[in-house]
Amino acid sequence: MYENGTGYQAGPRSMQFDKEEEMAEYTFDGTTLRDGKGTKMGEIDRSYIRGWNAALLGQLDRKNIRDPRGKKLLEFDGKTVKDDLGKKVTTIKEIQELIDGEADISLVAAWYFLIKKQQANMT
Repeated sequence: MYENGTGYQAGPRSMQFDKEEEMAEYTFDGTTLRDGKGTKMGEIDRSYIRGWNAALLGQLDRKNIRDPRGKKLLEFDGKTVKDDLGKKVTTIKEIQELIDGEADISLVAAWYFLIKKQQANMT
């Protein structure tokens, strides 16, 4: 008998778990956001958020995220993301379920401009 209790030896595929369920859809290395295929979606250039075609999408200003014209869009306190009126938009944990990367304001900005706004434009 083998250790799985049957007369057959367990193969390597039956012992592995499905990695796709646990992996996030996007990866962020601190400067560049890539989708699951590895395609560059955008990047953080110092304090500017740029799209894949180098178009300016927004700005980082300490704990605030601003649009290209300078209007405050979001505020990030380290755990929650709030809009310009102070209403909670999401938490960093919810963002990290979508994006693999270090939890900081650049991750929040990449999520907002490159994922959330892109999905809103598609509908």
